[in-house]
Amino acid sequence: MERLMSLHTRTWRGAVFGAAVIVLSACQTTSTKTPETEPLDGVQRTLFQAGRDSELAHKYEAAAGAYGRLSEMRPNDPAVLASFLRNMRYSGRARDVLKYLDDKPQELLSDKDVQFEQAKAYLAAGKKNEALMILRTVQEKLPGDWRVYSALGITLDALALYDDAQFNYQKALAISPNNEVVLNNLAMSLAMTGKLKAAIEALETAAGVNRNNQQIRQNLALLYAINGQVDRAKTLAAMDLDAGDLETNMSFYRRFERSPQ
Repeated sequence: MERLMSLHTRTWRGAVFGAAVIVLSACQTTSTKTPETEPLDGVQRTLFQAGRDSELAHKYEAAAGAYGRLSEMRPNDPAVLASFLRNMRYSGRARDVLKYLDDKPQELLSDKDVQFEQAKAYLAAGKKNEALMILRTVQEKLPGDWRVYSALGITLDALALYDDAQFNYQKALAISPNNEVVLNNLAMSLAMTGKLKAAIEALETAAGVNRNNQQIRQNLALLYAINGQVDRAKTLAAMDLDAGDLETNMSFYRRFERSPQ
């Protein structure tokens, strides 16, 4: 489930961040785990390799197609099913994921990886309470997995339970220190609750962890602007945007031009 919003085509919700990017990213949740049941035969191994390669290349529809065919051959393999569900969701077909799971046996639906994908599909489909309920179950099965706490944080943010969301992001960071995805989402949650200084600090850390992450850089530019640091925001935004998009963003940023907090 990606909640990725174009910086120059959205508006702020209230005083904070309708334009920002909240990320449950593909790189965060991608798995290349080998199926867990019977060994793969030649055709199945080819499909598995095609699915894995397509997913790593962000060709999610092709990956879903390969994993879907493999799942038909291995209907009781939870690892293959989870890979299929994940790539269906990445392809923007979260509601199809939920329909697809309707007639699956309980044994498959109780698998932790399948449940995790089901929860993220619920969230992507806007069914936040259902997502939270399943994630609580997954949390008990995967207590040391930072991805679960990160997903809980995003779900709780979506439910406007910001303090609980931030608690879960901190739990994720305790397991995976300086994780750029978690830091980004923590920063956006902090910004939503008016903790702008802490939000900027979190994003500055994330930007330092990965200097090639444009989403984080543009989120940081946005928070700089809201903090009244419009010139600094422009310098950062200019690293990724062409002249037209930069000017569009600057028109938006100037709404916040004032003395820094």
